[in-house]
Amino acid sequence: MKILTLATVVLLGTSLAACSGSDSEGGGSGSDSSAYCKDVAKAKPVFEDLATGDLSKLEEGLNTFHRLADEAPSELKDDWRSLDDAATSIEKALKESGLKFSDLPAVQQGQIPPGVDVTKLTTFAADLQKLNTSAFDEARAAIAKQAKDTCNVKLGAI
Repeated sequence: MKILTLATVVLLGTSLAACSGSDSEGGGSGSDSSAYCKDVAKAKPVFEDLATGDLSKLEEGLNTFHRLADEAPSELKDDWRSLDDAATSIEKALKESGLKFSDLPAVQQGQIPPGVDVTKLTTFAADLQKLNTSAFDEARAAIAKQAKDTCNVKLGAI
């Protein structure tokens, strides 16, 4: 089931690369003290874990996407909606395949839980690849730029 793992990591690694960044620049200590900026700073370690392929943090990462999409400033609402829609698609596809988030670490090790539809997992992996679009890239770039400029949180190289 390396296809699922690879596709998930590719999607999250590329989309969340904008939401990670392992350097020490930025930590949320900027002048903007909004709840959004604070949550962006808190989310950085979760995104970093996901970008390394740690699927045990996927549910937390997707929940973070939902929260940040709700909190996003008006100029980023459409950008966050793009990422949040992808998160929702991932959740839906996981459910349809019969997987739970708690199954993902085992799947990452090549163990498919009973009752999981392998065909749907393969389709899910292919669908994840389709989420890597220029619009998606533009959205994550805008989010990362705003996080750096306004929140003083470096979410990764663009």
